[in-house]
Amino acid sequence: MKRKFLLLMIVSMLLTGCYDKTETEERLYVVLMGIDGRSIPESYDIYGDEGRYIVSVGEAKLESDIGDDSEDQKTVIVSGNTFSDIKQTADKYSDKEIYFGQLKAAVLGADIIKDSDKLAETVYNIERMDDINTKVVVFASEKSAAEAVEAVMAKDSKGGLYLWDYYKNNDGNADADEYMDFENLVKCMREDETFIIPKITADESQILLDGGYVIKKGEFMGEITDEDIKSIKWFEGKAKGEVINDNELSARVKKARISIADENGVAVVSIKAECSVENGISESIKYSQERLETVIKSNLENTINKARKLNADFIGLTDGDGMGSKSFKIDVEVKIISTGVIK
Repeated sequence: MKRKFLLLMIVSMLLTGCYDKTETEERLYVVLMGIDGRSIPESYDIYGDEGRYIVSVGEAKLESDIGDDSEDQKTVIVSGNTFSDIKQTADKYSDKEIYFGQLKAAVLGADIIKDSDKLAETVYNIERMDDINTKVVVFASEKSAAEAVEAVMAKDSKGGLYLWDYYKNNDGNADADEYMDFENLVKCMREDETFIIPKITADESQILLDGGYVIKKGEFMGEITDEDIKSIKWFEGKAKGEVINDNELSARVKKARISIADENGVAVVSIKAECSVENGISESIKYSQERLETVIKSNLENTINKARKLNADFIGLTDGDGMGSKSFKIDVEVKIISTGVIK
């Protein structure tokens, strides 16, 4: 009995240690991180000597045991040559130890995205960081990453979680499972794939995910728009839920099927969609269907032309290298299954 009692006491002490409040309060939990490879606005205070990287970390806002909030979340900006140096510098200037285990989102500055060597170096350095979460969603900022981090952290009390939620729940336009988290980014870089890093535009008034940066075999190829992102869903057969707009006519996709066949060297893309009209007046359902077919076809052709111009198959229609010279034909058939206000 004494042995059993002693064992229970030891287990109890170990379990209590795992949830020690003091340990939690001694950590700076990072939920959002920005990485720049060049100078950022002079108004920012930067810790550490000038180095290859400027890293902005957004601190999570924690709650105490009695339900009161901790200090307001902060953004700490540190410079250094390696991520290890940056972490040590951040720890030195803070009364807390920086911890990346709760990181939800990372923003890369456009200067890193557009420099193939710097991008590869940055990705592999992040991979070697302690406690990194491989499901961190990754964005690229048109401005400096530091500015994006500051804008997001000021958005509301959730800070970096705001981006995570937006990314996963924004009407299907940005899907973390299909798009870009850190694990997928590493895989694409190692296998020399063509992929997209979504672009974030953030300032004091708004935060938008709008288009992205196309990377092919580690090289920056160009930018695409939000309309291109929507077109990709059609090519992937995942357009359900998308909204099609033609001036005053608006319809939501209920079903969508795609097939691709090669006809004498021409890739024929055939799409059949069922849509419900949400807004708009037309003389006939047939005319409305034709209008929607025209919009879908035009959007898909524009995206194909963008991929051909960049010679980067971010759509997934070729083996990756023949996009520039490949010929395509788009056939679209739309059926309105719920007429809405159309009589």
